[in-house]
Amino acid sequence: MCGIVSIAGQKDNASQLALESLMSIQHRGQDSCGILCYNDTITLKKGTGLVSEVFSNWNVQKNRLAIGHVRYPTIGTDPVRDAQPFYVNYPYGIGLCHNGNIVNYCELREELMEKKRRLQSNCDGELLLNVMAEELIDNELDQAIENVMNRTLGSYSAVSIVADSQGKIVVFRDPLGIRPLVFGENGGFMAASESVALDKWGIPVNDVLPGEMIVVDGSDLMRTQLKREHHAHCMFEWVYFSRADSVIEGSSVYQARLQLGKNLNLQHDVDVAIPVPDTARPAALGFAEQHGIPYREGLIKNRYAGRSFIMGTQQKRERAVSKLNVIKSEVKDKKVALIDDSIVRGTTSRKIVSLIRKAGAKEVHLFSSCPKILYPCFYGIDFPSKRELIASRGEIDSIGADSVTYQTLGGLRKAIGLDDLCMACLDGDYPVECCTAQFETLREKEREGCIWQEY
Repeated sequence: MCGIVSIAGQKDNASQLALESLMSIQHRGQDSCGILCYNDTITLKKGTGLVSEVFSNWNVQKNRLAIGHVRYPTIGTDPVRDAQPFYVNYPYGIGLCHNGNIVNYCELREELMEKKRRLQSNCDGELLLNVMAEELIDNELDQAIENVMNRTLGSYSAVSIVADSQGKIVVFRDPLGIRPLVFGENGGFMAASESVALDKWGIPVNDVLPGEMIVVDGSDLMRTQLKREHHAHCMFEWVYFSRADSVIEGSSVYQARLQLGKNLNLQHDVDVAIPVPDTARPAALGFAEQHGIPYREGLIKNRYAGRSFIMGTQQKRERAVSKLNVIKSEVKDKKVALIDDSIVRGTTSRKIVSLIRKAGAKEVHLFSSCPKILYPCFYGIDFPSKRELIASRGEIDSIGADSVTYQTLGGLRKAIGLDDLCMACLDGDYPVECCTAQFETLREKEREGCIWQEY
C-alpha cells in the first residue's frame, strides 16, 4: 500500500504541486518517497524518509508533468533501491509509480530476465514499468496498457509519464479496482490515491474506473475503458488506511467510520468510550453516541511517532505503541470501552490494554470496528501470512481484555454503503483467480532468496 500523484501543470508548476500533494497523502507511506518530472528532460529525485526530509533542500524546477510516490513496503527488501518512481529510457523515456501488489511477480520477473530486461530492484513497481515498456515496443498505447492488464495479476493503481515527442501523463487502474485512484481537472490535471490531494487545490473529484486508462496529452484528456470486471474495492481503505476526510468511490471515509462505531454491539456495562488514536476516533464517537456513553480521549499519541501499522518491522511498530500515554483521570476506576479500528497481529492491542489496566481501569472491553481478520492479504496490505493474524490463530484471549467484540460483516458493508468490496482478509474470498496458489509459489521463491518480506 502506497500513495501516488500525477500532475499535468497549468503554468509549469507540476513539481511544486506534486511535492505539496504528496504531503497530503504522507499517511499512506513513510518509508521512502520520490518525484519524477518532465519538461524537455527527465528529472528524478527519491530517497528514504518522509517527504519533508527527502525534499528539504530541493531546488524545485519548472516542469509541465510530474508523478510522485510515498512508499509503505509490502514487497522488496531495500528501501533505497525500492523507492519509486522508476524510469526506463526504451522505447522512449517512461517513468512510473504505483500503489498495489503484483502477485505473479516472480513469474513475470523470470519472463523479463529471459528477454534480457534487468531489474535493479525487488519492487513490483519497477516490474510493472518494464512490462509496460515492453508492450509499448510493438503496440499503440491503449493496446499496450490492455496487455499489461492481461499479464499482471493483483492490484495496481499506476501513474506514468511517457516522454515521447510531446510528453503525456498515463493513468490506469487494475480491472478490479482494488486500490483507490481519483482524478480531476481545474485548468490542469491531477490524479492521486485519495481525494484529499485534490481537495487541497479545489479540484473536483472523479474516480478512475477499474480497468480504465486516462491519457493527458497537452490540453486533451482521453478516457478509455480497456477491461471491465466486477469491482473489488479494498474495505481496509475505509476502516484504516485512508484519511478520514477522503471520499472513496463516492463513500465518505469519515461517515463510514462513524457508522462502523454505531454498528458495534454493546453487551457489557461500561462507563466511558475511549479511542485508540488516531484512526479509531470517528468509530469511538459513533459508538458513544449510539449507546449513550461519554466519549473521552484517554490515550495521547506522540504526533511525531508515525503510523504504527505501516511501519516496516514489528520492532518499529512496538516502539511506536510505547509512545502512547494514558490520561489516568479518564480511566481510573472505570469500565473502559476501548475502540480500535482493527485487530491484526494483536501485539499492539495487548500493549494498549495493559497500559489502560496499569492506569487503574476496573475493566477493559476491547471493540474492533473491523470484523475478524482471518486470512492474509495479497494486494498491498501488510499481513501476508495467516500465522501473523491473532484471530486466525485463535489467540484473542492473549490480548488480556475482559471482552473482545468485533464488527460483523453485515455491519461493515452497511457502514461503507457499497456491495462490491474486497473482503478476502475477512472471508477468504479472493477476487483474483488462483491467487492463493500463486502466493504459495511466491513464498517458496522467498525461501530461496527471492523477494517478499514477512515482518
